[in-house]
Amino acid sequence: MNSLYTSGVRQASSLQADLERLRNGENSAALLGQISASLAAMNRTIDDYDSMAKREIIKAKQEKAQMRVQKFRTDYTELRNQFEQLKTQAAVEQAAAQRADLITGASTSASASDTRRRFQTTPAEHSTLHPGLRPEGDQHAESPFRAPTPQPGFGARERQALDEHTFIQNTESRLDEFLQQGLDVLENLRDQRIMLNGTRRRLLDAANTLGLSRNVIGWIEQRSTQDMYIFFAGAVGTFICFYFIWLYLG
Repeated sequence: MNSLYTSGVRQASSLQADLERLRNGENSAALLGQISASLAAMNRTIDDYDSMAKREIIKAKQEKAQMRVQKFRTDYTELRNQFEQLKTQAAVEQAAAQRADLITGASTSASASDTRRRFQTTPAEHSTLHPGLRPEGDQHAESPFRAPTPQPGFGARERQALDEHTFIQNTESRLDEFLQQGLDVLENLRDQRIMLNGTRRRLLDAANTLGLSRNVIGWIEQRSTQDMYIFFAGAVGTFICFYFIWLYLG
């Protein structure tokens, strides 16, 4: 039981260090998965320590172990809440950064295209037409009477980038859901294992009790047979004694 307590303390310290790394901005998928696995391992350790504490024979040690279990569960709940808050905060910051990058990239592209349109001119010496008969494409883009020509395909690229960003966010959410479902399934399997182990122990105890009962019944039957033989032998001996007494006194 002391080894489980030491393991729980080490797991709590490791989780605090990992959460500190996550708090400092290291929000990689590997770190998130490591923290989730560490939380699951700590929960299993707490349950194992609790089950061993309940089987403790000495009352003082059992009470001390129960206090440690309560402390472990409080620390586990606090660490898990911190992890959820930090993970949510990291996801929000990442989404905001990606959106800012998208907006900045779109603004830069639009500014560059607008600049090219404004400063793009057609040399007049290569045109043989009268200035009044030249096409509109030969005029300067900075004319105050012309609106800037919209860039074709810009809205489609922006929508595609936003769709990709939304798809990545949905994929991340689905992966988190799958990981949580896997952890829930693992917890259910662990609970079933504990329940089956308890059922197995009860069946073994019942089998041992039945075996002991059979042995006791056999011993009782054997003793009853011996007592019956002793009774008949004593009765015959008593009648013989009475017969000789009757002959002697008669």
